[in-house]
Amino acid sequence: MRSAGTIGTPVAAASRSRLVFVLAWAVSVSIALALPVTYFGIGYAALVSALRTKAEVKAEMINELVSHSPDLWRFQGHRLKEILVRFPLDPEQDAAQIVDASGVVVAETDHLVAAPAAAHAVALHDSGEVVGQVVLRKSLRGVLAFTALAGLLGLLLAGTVLGTVRALRIRERRAADALFEDQERARVTLHCIGDAVITIDRQETIEYLNPVAEALTGWTLAEAAGQPLASVLRLIDEDTMEPVQNPMAQALRDGKAGSLAPHVSLLRRDGSAVAIDDSAAPIHDRDGKAIGGVLVFHDVTAARSMTQRITWAATHDSLTGLVNRREFESRVDAALASARGSAITHALCYMDLDQFKVVNDTAGHAAGDALLKELSLLLLDRLRKSDTLARLGGDEFGVLLEGCPFERAELIAADLLAAVRDLRFSWESKSFAVGVSIGLVPITSESASRTDIFAAADSACYSAKEQGRNRVCTFRSAGVELADRRRDMNWAGRIGSALQEDRFVLYYQPYRALAKEGESGNHIEILLRLVDEEGNLVLPGSFIPAAERYNLMPSIDRWVIRATFSRYHELVACLGAPLTCAVNLSGTSLGDEDLAQYIGEQARLFAIGPGAICFEITETAAINDLRRATRFIKAVKELGFLFALDDFGSGSSSFGYLKNLPVDFLKIDGAFVQDIATDPLDRAMAETINRIGHLMGLKTIGEFAETDGVIEELRAMGVDYAQGYGIQVPQPLPVAAGIS
Repeated sequence: MRSAGTIGTPVAAASRSRLVFVLAWAVSVSIALALPVTYFGIGYAALVSALRTKAEVKAEMINELVSHSPDLWRFQGHRLKEILVRFPLDPEQDAAQIVDASGVVVAETDHLVAAPAAAHAVALHDSGEVVGQVVLRKSLRGVLAFTALAGLLGLLLAGTVLGTVRALRIRERRAADALFEDQERARVTLHCIGDAVITIDRQETIEYLNPVAEALTGWTLAEAAGQPLASVLRLIDEDTMEPVQNPMAQALRDGKAGSLAPHVSLLRRDGSAVAIDDSAAPIHDRDGKAIGGVLVFHDVTAARSMTQRITWAATHDSLTGLVNRREFESRVDAALASARGSAITHALCYMDLDQFKVVNDTAGHAAGDALLKELSLLLLDRLRKSDTLARLGGDEFGVLLEGCPFERAELIAADLLAAVRDLRFSWESKSFAVGVSIGLVPITSESASRTDIFAAADSACYSAKEQGRNRVCTFRSAGVELADRRRDMNWAGRIGSALQEDRFVLYYQPYRALAKEGESGNHIEILLRLVDEEGNLVLPGSFIPAAERYNLMPSIDRWVIRATFSRYHELVACLGAPLTCAVNLSGTSLGDEDLAQYIGEQARLFAIGPGAICFEITETAAINDLRRATRFIKAVKELGFLFALDDFGSGSSSFGYLKNLPVDFLKIDGAFVQDIATDPLDRAMAETINRIGHLMGLKTIGEFAETDGVIEELRAMGVDYAQGYGIQVPQPLPVAAGIS
């Protein structure tokens, strides 16, 4: 491949062809003329030489005759003629005559020579005096005939030479035309293709750039021609920005095609970088020696950017920009592999936000998304560069602490907990506080698998939630955890059997009205107990955790609802009317889309009137899915039933969502009630909750009222009801007379 200015040279080829043709004409004319002329000259000289010899022989014979008869030789015609026709005379081709000094023909042969003819004369002497001459003539027709043949042969040879040259010229012209067409086609192709093309010689000096190469490198062909390839094609690594070796040098050394390493960019003349992908191949001569090379490359900036975006999207969360669960699991696998067979220790934090749904349900998903973004930045700021923060889904995050001793990991987890707890998220004049439950587990050489690590972290996080949320729990030993799981699995089977065998029983605990004028009617809370296989009574704390873990609470709640509704009129007969029975519902049941319909069916079946039942839901259950809880409460209230919010105050943002829940009673968390007689802070919290409840038109109930002092404190601060062992310990539901 030559430069653009030398691709195809038809003018030079035509000039060479014309010069060769002129030389061929000259050679042909020379052959056509030289052959007959040469032949004629040689033939004529031979003919004249033969005539001279013959004439001299005959002259010698006549000179002898003259010497014997000086006076009479002229008159011996017969003798003279005999001499003339004697050998070496050819009577058919030669003619001879003897002429005296006066020019008179003394004797001659009878044969006439056809013109044109050659003649030669030899003088006759008598005692040294010229007395005449012998003249021989020979026709030139034979020489001329052979000369003509030689001329024809010369013309034939000249024609052959000229024809051969002409054929070669035509062939050369066709080859030149074909070469020009190929070169023109190559030139147009190189100008039109979308790839950049650079050709070099064996010294790696640039010979040619097509327009795409000019655009990508920033060099024109005129500027780049003769320049070293390294000066025009400057390659760098995208990640390190370090120079990268040109693949052309390797291709020339190896004698075979090569290509660039991945993630290589071209540094253009103006300093900007373009991502490229290329191939380099040497050009060989007939002997297989490299005489140059060609590089073909193209701009892959858009494609590489798209690939990077796809790769990023496959490994990152689109909302927060954190790594996603798949990438996080891969990094945990790598950390687990590095920990095996070594003393390296890592740690994993499983983080579940508390009360995140409050933000989503009260302020909308846009606010929830904004909170997740803000939390991501907050958590990243508290981590080391070597740590990985990932969004695992919804409001769950994971942190991988690589090369981190477990004691240090506990400090980092505590720091993350404090950061989230201290955050106050503002959205459209509303302020929210959120918490986080963190499960922390070590990754050591003894760790089994990623599945086990995640299960352990999830279990620890679950324990943090069970212990009141907004705290860090570390994974306990495998033996203890396994024992807990086995116990829960055992309880799951026993609960199923108790439901089938109807071995649940109901207890109750009354409320006491604290207002001086008193409250009309009775108010009790229905409590659940289980009779085990040996007839022993089991409190809820033993089996409820297993029921919640194995999703058995909806079945238990339906059993309690049906049992309470079926005995309501009997309870009225025993305890008096009007009677309100408080029935607890689990958080799992709030997600049961058919529960409201079931309650309505049971109410109609047992003729339960308005105000007879008050359903209690915990604050935690309500805020976990505030929208669904609100929808459920409204559906059940349309049936005429009441609602109480249990354990109020245990969450960190209770007041932020209270106004969105259409409840009738507010039960102050027992943690604030049981010590109000001695703890000013607990009393202040209880007073605040009571005051806000009354401002919203709600009745308030103080739980854990276990002493007269606590009951009097509740009465003094204006709480409407008290419930606890100080009022009455739980009792079995009474049975009306006449009913077994």
